[in-house]
Amino acid sequence: MGETRVPAAVPGPQSKTRPPLRGLGALERPRLDSALTAAADAHRLTVVAAPAGYGKTTVLGDWARHCDLTCAWFSLDRFDAQPARLFQGVVAAIQAAASQSPLPGNNALLALNQSLADDRAASYDLLLGALEQLTEPMALIIDDIHLAGPELSGGIVGVLAASAPPTLRLVLSGRGHPSIQLERHRFGEGLGQLGAAELALTQGEVAQVASSLGQDEPFDAEPLWRLTAGWPVAVHASLTALAQGRHVPGRTTNTPPENLPLSDYIAEEVLDQLDRPLADFVLRATTCEWLGRRLAVELHGQPDGGLLLESCLRNGLFIEEYEYRDGESMYRWHSLFAAQCRRILERRDPLLAERLHRIAARYYQDTDVSECVNQALQGQAPRQAVMSIGGHWLEFLLRNGAPALEQLCLNLPAPWNADAEMLMIRSLCRELDGDRGGASELSQRAMARTAELDAARRGTLDSCRGLFEPVPAHGLLDLRLPAGDGRALPEFQAERRLASSSTGMFLLAQAEFRLHRGGHQATVLLESVVADRRDQQPERAEIFADAERALAHAVAGDLATADELATQTLERADARGWSSQDRMAAAWLARGIAYYWRDELKGARAHLVKALRLGNKFSALGALGVVYQVLVDCASGDESHLADSRAALESLHARGLYGVSWNDFHTIAWAKLAEARGDLDSALAVVEPMGAGGHAPLVDTLLAELLRRGGEISAAQRCARELTSEHRNGYLDTSMSLTEALLAHGNRDEARTHERIENAVHRAEPQSVLRPFTERRDDIAELLIRHAVWGTTHEPFIAARMARHTQGHPPLRTRSYWTLTDREREVLAYMRSVMTAAEIAEALFISVNTVKTHERSIYRKLGATGRRDALKTAAERGIV
Repeated sequence: MGETRVPAAVPGPQSKTRPPLRGLGALERPRLDSALTAAADAHRLTVVAAPAGYGKTTVLGDWARHCDLTCAWFSLDRFDAQPARLFQGVVAAIQAAASQSPLPGNNALLALNQSLADDRAASYDLLLGALEQLTEPMALIIDDIHLAGPELSGGIVGVLAASAPPTLRLVLSGRGHPSIQLERHRFGEGLGQLGAAELALTQGEVAQVASSLGQDEPFDAEPLWRLTAGWPVAVHASLTALAQGRHVPGRTTNTPPENLPLSDYIAEEVLDQLDRPLADFVLRATTCEWLGRRLAVELHGQPDGGLLLESCLRNGLFIEEYEYRDGESMYRWHSLFAAQCRRILERRDPLLAERLHRIAARYYQDTDVSECVNQALQGQAPRQAVMSIGGHWLEFLLRNGAPALEQLCLNLPAPWNADAEMLMIRSLCRELDGDRGGASELSQRAMARTAELDAARRGTLDSCRGLFEPVPAHGLLDLRLPAGDGRALPEFQAERRLASSSTGMFLLAQAEFRLHRGGHQATVLLESVVADRRDQQPERAEIFADAERALAHAVAGDLATADELATQTLERADARGWSSQDRMAAAWLARGIAYYWRDELKGARAHLVKALRLGNKFSALGALGVVYQVLVDCASGDESHLADSRAALESLHARGLYGVSWNDFHTIAWAKLAEARGDLDSALAVVEPMGAGGHAPLVDTLLAELLRRGGEISAAQRCARELTSEHRNGYLDTSMSLTEALLAHGNRDEARTHERIENAVHRAEPQSVLRPFTERRDDIAELLIRHAVWGTTHEPFIAARMARHTQGHPPLRTRSYWTLTDREREVLAYMRSVMTAAEIAEALFISVNTVKTHERSIYRKLGATGRRDALKTAAERGIV
């Protein structure tokens, strides 16, 4: 029987079996060294996968030089797709490392033939047998594994990944996931992984790179870090451009350039390395930063667009997959990569680039107004943008707010930004924001240009007018038409999905309270919706409308009605199996808001979690829910809940779906999180760009109190003045009045202090608004006692607050304090007011005789002769 023939091996270049030298000034990244060490210690196989320019080779080279393990290195090129050449390179790399460590177990490795025999299995078995004789572990790093081609799993790398002994730690590095079977490792013995997220530069590392390239200290790294998302090659390109700009007169050198010089790098290092069809697809598909399979097909012009998206994902082409809805996937390109690809296509074929933008605009016309406008303008199709805004302005208003909608109209080029329909929409935005003069001027301009519109668009414009006119002086719509008036609110065209006037009112109501207005107008609108459709709408629609009404009442400050209506609506929905539908999220949110202001934090969080679970957290309703969840968790102080709220808040903000008003909410919520950590200075720094007032009522209420606590008294006072009485609902007025009382007390204005406290309790008592008192209990406790003596028409409410404050802080001060029973301490708290024994009994739901018995016991234990003496003794001993 003849021996297996082994052809002679041709030695490869030694540079392929040595880690490349570090570049001059390359950043040392010990956190990645530690991560690689931990992965190699814990797993036989570690995969380092990231797109081009993430510094994979540099990081692995540093690790190989500093690692405690013996490290073999093999850099692939495009010829190593041949099995024999790949086997030869792997064996040569292992032998080069083994020769540096003269251990007895290495002899078998050094004796191996680097050539692949005709019987491949025989050569693979010899290598595996030699590896089993290693007495010390060895790491084998194979760089640029993506160059090995699709047959990788059937060659030596696949064999080593599947069958190598534990003494060999295999590290594979490439631009995409290697074409070997990874799942058995991931769900079996484990798989070490480092991706783009780990390899991206942190904000601190960006600052270090800037310093190494000569940027002046201190360098603000955050803008560049956000622009590049930490992509190392983009960071270096930007900093190099900044360094070169120093010698250009008048150039600001600390601002990242808008157009980074990366298009040539991407063309050469990414696109030219791909098959031509895939490279062409990437240039087409990066027309949009976000896309799904259907849009990919339309941009590509062929039915395999969805498959090519998957191929981009496998090849590590700067794209990530997200679950969107009902299991459907959405894909997002790295924004900087997509922008550079668009520049490349515009340079190569500008007409094709414009046509692709128009295709994307048509795709988004009825689903995403903002993206449609963006794409249409880049595709030189402003009319398409106007049609999208005109058809879906109400939905956009609901999601993004009036300022964002008006800005969208203003972004249109001339003469389209002066189009009659766009002017009317801008007029409505001004009306919603309270600028009646600006609204009137725009409306007049729009009416003067109606002759330019075709019949369909003229009808839409009349519909817009009909929904808002006439608007009375107090800013609320009068939806109750006089008897015998044949005028009806106009209907929108069917294809625009606003089938009736009640539907229009319903959307306007949602826009009202989701735009952070007072909520009263939303209540009026929704009451009209229900009355209009009571006899004709299906029960399901009525229940859903009631859920929205509950939320409107909560935002308007009527917590009792909101809670009652939400509870009834949820019971009706639950009886029909609808309580878990997303449209019921508004009812759960209404209860969450009511419970928060009543200081029932546990219930508030449960309801808010339910609302966020049912609803779309990326909607305007979801945004309001997340903000209230932050407030609840800051009040409770639960660290795990605070971490969840912080993550939810950032997740919303990163999507960038909302307008200016949301930015204010995000800022104040982030400041509240800092305050909850005990870092008041950071909280004040966060809100500093907001100025003092002029925001949504809830934002101004929270901002004023934060400024007061931080000692920014003048700013707090200005903020309080900005929130006028017509924009204060019950709980906001309660909260702001207490802030104003504390500010007045600081200025020694006793009359103003008592007037504001009296107003606070007057607004709080009917709706049981307790949270503002609890939040300020350390500051307000003494003032409540003084106010009770000063005189009030709300004695039971104030006494209850004083009693609750005492219960909330049982200081271990004197033995006499602990000799009082719980009920005696409660009665003692009420005794600080001017309430009679009968009034205390009524407040505590006990008899007058029981109150008097407790009073006599208190006098005896404190050695007092009467109420005043008892209170004086209790104060001296620290009991109250």
